[in-house]
Amino acid sequence: MTPSDLIKLGAVRGAYGLRGWIRIAPFAADGVVLESVRRWWLLGASEPRELKVEEVARRAEFIFAKWAGCDSKETADALKGATIAVARGDFPALGPGEIYLNDVVGYRVVNREGVALGTVSGVRTGGATPCLEVLEEAGGTSVLIPWVDSYVDAIEYDRRQIRVDWHCDW
Repeated sequence: MTPSDLIKLGAVRGAYGLRGWIRIAPFAADGVVLESVRRWWLLGASEPRELKVEEVARRAEFIFAKWAGCDSKETADALKGATIAVARGDFPALGPGEIYLNDVVGYRVVNREGVALGTVSGVRTGGATPCLEVLEEAGGTSVLIPWVDSYVDAIEYDRRQIRVDWHCDW
């Protein structure tokens, strides 16, 4: 049965070598979950398929993986364009003060003056600095707030809220 808490973590870019290894472009720069977890899900044109990952290697910006049932370059290349997901329940435990950014999706965002700016609708991790995508309460447009200490003051887990030094008219 497919878990209900799948989080998309990377895109299959094609084969790596001749023995069924896959090249994956992770959506997050660190790729720590893909390197740590051995149960992945392949999302593509058909139903999600569970993958039993046998080996993982990291080289530069790509993650390379070998899983059971993928034994040739042709099989690996046929998966190009698919997405790799991991169940949130399978993520490695975090240390004190650490957070997975996907966990704040749905949190309210409030600035230092107490003005509600909106709700976190997603996280963008493609650049050097991850950004919260905040859907504004007034107007329904999105703003990006960099996830850096100078803008993010506090995460209030009990209130499902993030306090920021930000104004939507910036």
